[in-house]
Amino acid sequence: MKHTDTKPPSEAESTGSSESANRRRIGRVVHDDRGQASVEWLDAPVNQARTVLEIEDTAGVQRRLKGSRENPTTKAPRQDTFNPYQRVPGTTPAAGPRRDLRELSKWIKMMREIEAQKALDKDAAKNPAED
Repeated sequence: MKHTDTKPPSEAESTGSSESANRRRIGRVVHDDRGQASVEWLDAPVNQARTVLEIEDTAGVQRRLKGSRENPTTKAPRQDTFNPYQRVPGTTPAAGPRRDLRELSKWIKMMREIEAQKALDKDAAKNPAED
């Protein structure tokens, strides 16, 4: 079944497309204020060298990959890789012994009381009571 809602390109559109195919452009990724990425297209300078694309020797690449698989450069054993589904809860080492923060709270309250008492004594020394 053919789509009847599409129309063939007009002569103006067909000449414009061949012109745009010959035009050299440079694409650059830019980010807006929300962090969304988009491509900004610029006309390339006439004297800019074109990037040469070549087909890589796949046999050579496969030999290098096979050699790197046979002689791994990392010394880490395979079982130490991170897998969140294989973790056993409670096996992480503790940072140190647990501390009783109630003692710290008591010490802070005592220091605040001492500072308040010193401020009252200083205030009392400056302004003697009128009896």
